Amino acid sequence: MLKKEMDGLEYRNLKINPLEQTVYYFGEEIPLTNREFQLLYLLLKYQGQVFSKRQIYEQITEDGERVDYHTVEITISRIRKKLEAYSGRTDFIITIRGRGYKFRK
Repeated sequence: MLKKEMDGLEYRNLKINPLEQTVYYFGEEIPLTNREFQLLYLLLKYQGQVFSKRQIYEQITEDGERVDYHTVEITISRIRKKLEAYSGRTDFIITIRGRGYKFRK
């Protein structure tokens, strides 16, 4: 269901444009912080692949930031709430117990 385009990624009615760092659901923009955007883009780009908290943390944080993997949990929680507010769905990002997170295939 993932559609790769020159200007971004698309999953059903969720569209992500990495150049503009925007996310749309049915054409309505979902405001995300930079960290939220980076995490969502990572998971969607590698849809179905499980990422550990450490792997995600290393991808979404800048060098020199304090190591706190709880940041990943908080960021995922915020993304889920925002996606739910616009789509009514909570199942875009799946938790794999003891292993990490992935974007629904």
